[in-house]
Formats: sequence, structure tokens, C-alpha cells
Amino acid sequence: MLKINLLSIILIFSLLSACNFHISENSAPINVSVMGNTNSIFVTELKKHLSVNTKSSLHIEIGNEVQRNQTIAYRKDGGSSSYMLTLNVPIKILRGQKILLLKNLTASTTIKEMTLSQADTLQIKYSFSQLRKTVITKLMRILTRLNAN
Repeated sequence: MLKINLLSIILIFSLLSACNFHISENSAPINVSVMGNTNSIFVTELKKHLSVNTKSSLHIEIGNEVQRNQTIAYRKDGGSSSYMLTLNVPIKILRGQKILLLKNLTASTTIKEMTLSQADTLQIKYSFSQLRKTVITKLMRILTRLNAN
């Protein structure tokens, strides 16, 4: 029984290591002052990940997100069956007057077997919200690195 427990612990640890799971070494709260369109959905979602009780040393300018829906496959009957969804958000990170990063953060996904029904429209909206979360995750990783310096 002891060997089975030990083997299961080693297996779980190996799987977690293989998928790049780790505990963050820098757990300092991140706060940035957000400039730009502060009423956008992207900024609203980003603010959920920021701490309001810390002094902000970074300033971030967030441009308007650009959603692109591109047909990439067609059915034999002439309808479209696959779409590539791309979300692009221009980001500018400053410390004082110094520009630390000027970049367009992008995420994309492909949705297969679709017709243009109301359910598919909801699926597209949901996919864009998932892409927004992906871009926010990328941005939070960048801010964590910049906050550590």
C-alpha cells in the first residue's frame, strides 16, 4: 500500500511538472493605473485581477480591442463551416515617462461546424470572452515580470 501511495504521488507530481504547473514565487500584488477606454469590457475584466490597495508604479494604456471573424472553411452547399476568431488589444506599459512595452497582444481560436444561427452567435461571443481571458493572462504575466524589476 505504501508503494502505491508513493507511486501515485510521484505520478501526480510528474504530471503537474510536465504541464508547467508551479507556485508563483512573486506573490506581490500588482496594481497599475489604467488609462484609455476604462469602460471597455477588457478593462473591466482586467481590473478584477489587480489590487487596489497597493501603490501603482506602472501605468498602462489600453487601446480598443479589435475582434476579427474570418471564414476559413466552406461546406459543399456553399455555407461556411469554420471560423477563425482573433482578438487584438494594443497595450502600452509605462513606468514614469519611460515606455517599457508597446505591443499588440493577440489571441485566436478556430470554431468548426457552424451555421449562422443565434446559438452560433452566442458561441462566437463566448469564444471572444475566452480570448479576452487569454489576453488578460498574457498581460498579467508581463505585468508580474515588470513589477518584479
